Amino acid sequence: MTSLATGDAAGAPAANPVAKTQKNGEPRALLHRIHVVAGILVAPLLVIAAVTGVAYALAPSIEKVVYHEELTATSGLPAQPLEKQVEVAQRVHPELPVTAVQVPEKPGQTTRVMFNDEQLKSESYRHAVFVDPGDLSIKGDLVQYGSSAALPLRAWISEGHRRLWIDSNFGRLYSETAASWMGALAIGGLWLWWDRSRRKRTQGTSKRAHHMRRHANVGVAVSVGLLFLTVTGLTWSWVAGTGIAKLRETMDWYAPKPAVTATAPANYDWSEADSVMNLARAEGLSGKVELTPPEAGTVWMAKEAREEWRMGIETVTVDGSTGAMVDRIHFADWPLPAKLTEWLINAHMGILFGWVNQLVLALIGVALLAMIVRGYAMWFGRGRGGRPGRFPVPTRWRDIRPGVAAAVVALLIAYSVVAPLFGVTLVGFVIIDWAWRKLRRG
Repeated sequence: MTSLATGDAAGAPAANPVAKTQKNGEPRALLHRIHVVAGILVAPLLVIAAVTGVAYALAPSIEKVVYHEELTATSGLPAQPLEKQVEVAQRVHPELPVTAVQVPEKPGQTTRVMFNDEQLKSESYRHAVFVDPGDLSIKGDLVQYGSSAALPLRAWISEGHRRLWIDSNFGRLYSETAASWMGALAIGGLWLWWDRSRRKRTQGTSKRAHHMRRHANVGVAVSVGLLFLTVTGLTWSWVAGTGIAKLRETMDWYAPKPAVTATAPANYDWSEADSVMNLARAEGLSGKVELTPPEAGTVWMAKEAREEWRMGIETVTVDGSTGAMVDRIHFADWPLPAKLTEWLINAHMGILFGWVNQLVLALIGVALLAMIVRGYAMWFGRGRGGRPGRFPVPTRWRDIRPGVAAAVVALLIAYSVVAPLFGVTLVGFVIIDWAWRKLRRG
């Protein structure tokens, strides 16, 4: 980190404007420079993440409008047996296997009959045939994505937010880098704001000072939200997410799986579906429930689907040949880390608290965009003639107390362990900063 921390800025005046900080042996100048340099370089990724993130946050509500016809059962008639609903759906895709049925609880909603198709992008994508349970009319046929049951528009927005519509893990590097630095910039910005506040520095009246106040105030206001998005975003990421998944597996932090072993023959009949569904409802499963037929040696599974305002997932397994319950998993039995993961992920997707959740996420995204605009305005405010200004003057490691310097390095290393792409790109920024100053010096 020598280039971010040592040397002189090209063309800088002899008087060092951060001399007081250096003399006191505090890391403000170093952290300020990292915050500014990294912020300017990472901002384009954060802009993409924020714009797609706002769309992603609002997508669950937009989806209800765009696909209103498919989602709405208009017959007003009592629901017919699931066997008949599956039968009419199979006429749409006679060549594909039925893998599940998503059954609504409220009247006026369609049943989704799910089909696997190896021609789709991945196993996370399935065909969903929407059936009016009353008159068995087909209301639509769409491709559905993931456990959140995202329909095509929301799935497309999700792909952009997660991987820039690039069909490889390379695309996921953008979102992971953005998430990693968003958290680091939020933490660093909070420290800079706190340090400035405790020094009781007087605020200037220039346009740049105005931008700085707004940038800092908005940053403090949404800092918890930014850190939340960082933590939950890294859980889904490629590099950091793999490490987090291994940790969860090692510590047994996943949701418990119900027993599914069957003593009955492997074959099943969709005529069993209604009795399985009735037992699930009797056991307290509410809202939309996904019913999965048995495979060889297993039994039926009824599991509550992810929905808005749902605080937990309940699951039962049932032997369809006897109608007896095999196992029951209560959400209360989940390990606390698994519960937290479920809640946080659902909140990140804008599902946990419905439209309130979505509005808060959208406001955080807009606030992030506003901070980026203010940040660039401050940078250009340091320059002349519409050109960007200089970066903050570097400090030197020897001017920072050894204990403080060691603490800063330890924190950077620790964060890099959690978010490896932060560490990799930090090294890259050090090299870019060093090369830039060498170029300016000629």
